[in-house]
Amino acid sequence: MTIRLKTLFFIALGILVLWFLYIARTILAPFVLGAIFAYIFNPVVNFFSDRARLPRVFSVVIIYLLLISLVVFLTALLTKRVLHESVELTSYIKNAITATQGQVETLPDWAKPIAKETLSSLEESKIFSVQSVFSFFPAAISRIVSLLIFLIASFYFLKEGRKMIDSLILFVPKPYKIEAEILLRKINVVLNGYLRGQIFLIAFVGLSLYIALSILGIKFALILAIFSGFAEVVPLIGPIVATTVAVIVVLLTGTANFSLSPLNAALIVIAIYFLLRQFEDYFVIPYVMGKITEIHPFLIFFAVLSGGHLFGILGFILAIPIMAIIKIFLEFSLDKIYTSEKKTPIKSG
Repeated sequence: MTIRLKTLFFIALGILVLWFLYIARTILAPFVLGAIFAYIFNPVVNFFSDRARLPRVFSVVIIYLLLISLVVFLTALLTKRVLHESVELTSYIKNAITATQGQVETLPDWAKPIAKETLSSLEESKIFSVQSVFSFFPAAISRIVSLLIFLIASFYFLKEGRKMIDSLILFVPKPYKIEAEILLRKINVVLNGYLRGQIFLIAFVGLSLYIALSILGIKFALILAIFSGFAEVVPLIGPIVATTVAVIVVLLTGTANFSLSPLNAALIVIAIYFLLRQFEDYFVIPYVMGKITEIHPFLIFFAVLSGGHLFGILGFILAIPIMAIIKIFLEFSLDKIYTSEKKTPIKSG
């Protein structure tokens, strides 16, 4: 009975935590991103502070300086080309909309309203307009504030990470400290594999697609590769969206090599994305993600959609690790219940 009450207590506590996170979701993003950043780079800080015997604050500052230098270098290296491709791609899309408008009247009557509404919505979503200029400033201020919160939160998490975990364990009653440490260790293994695995997948997919698309001579290969790499962060849905965007771009622009028609080039691009996805599923993800792949694909799909609906892009990103943590808690609780029932003596009549 005691175990059941404890289980109900933890379930109720989990529901309350999720309810609070849902209410505070609009202000949580920089804190969550700061925690993810700290979790990824914590081993590097530990290396500087433990092996090199540097003060932890100084180690965090070194990480910040190295990352800022890397960002500045990559920005100087890639920004000009990315901006050029973005502007050129925007002009292609505008020209395609203009060309399509003349074909709308040839569609069946039932399809005309849908096509007109789609084109009008695309036209109305102009980036440079009077409204967008006025709305830019508060949006920019909001992003600057979020960036400052992210930097402060990540600095604090990196500096005080160990103390925070030790403080949490102090609140756990003495009989359950060992169990709490076991749970934290299991959660650490899952999050460690997932977060670092995602970084590897972004780099692997982005580089692989850039090479493949460049060989085909597809315009905007760099921006498509970067977009497709980061789309890997959103499970299931991200790769589908990335493939769709790449196919649309190829149909609009064609290729520079092999004298391929836009349709043939689009089919080849679909094949490239499909084969890359299969290679990830069978060779990369099982070794990179580890135990995270033990979750059923249907549950992953449900978790991703639910997370995106409730928390937006952060929900898409964190859906799988949160589900993995819930799975760990459930397995641990069920194992405790099963072990307790086995130890309970059966009373004879």
